[in-house]
Amino acid sequence: MGESHVIGLLLATEEDWPSAFEALFAALEPEITYAGNRHTFDVQRITTEPFRLRAVPRYSLVIDRLAHWYWVPREWLKKVALMDDVYLMNNPFTFQAMEKHAAYCAMIRLGLNIPETWMIPHKNPPENERFPYTAAKYNLPFRLEDIAKEVGYPLYMKPFAGWLGWRNAGGR
Repeated sequence: MGESHVIGLLLATEEDWPSAFEALFAALEPEITYAGNRHTFDVQRITTEPFRLRAVPRYSLVIDRLAHWYWVPREWLKKVALMDDVYLMNNPFTFQAMEKHAAYCAMIRLGLNIPETWMIPHKNPPENERFPYTAAKYNLPFRLEDIAKEVGYPLYMKPFAGWLGWRNAGGR
């Protein structure tokens, strides 16, 4: 019997350590046998794209080097930790914890009836000099119309965070 585990790298502008990490993994081809089960591992870089709250991630562990300044991946990390038992290296809950998205994830996990919900990357990017490089490398293009068709109409869009009742929300 075997089980494969994917380690996700959530990255920004750095290339040195992730490249070294990937090279070491490729050279070592780590494998563990525990309780008669063979466990193998792979490493993949994570992209930023729209996601359904009920989508199941392929990662068992995520090493986060991005969420301290970029809120869309931060919300995805909280979702996979709350709903999918993904282990995180760097805890996004230490950055903020008072937004609708994390509450929806917890309610879904508890079995409450939450409508189809997606997190969409922002229209106006964060004011951070690292964003253009990171977005060019890891943000996947998407069509809002395609997501709207999948969610269905009528649909409601609102910021993930609860502050300001959507007034002056900084273009989020």
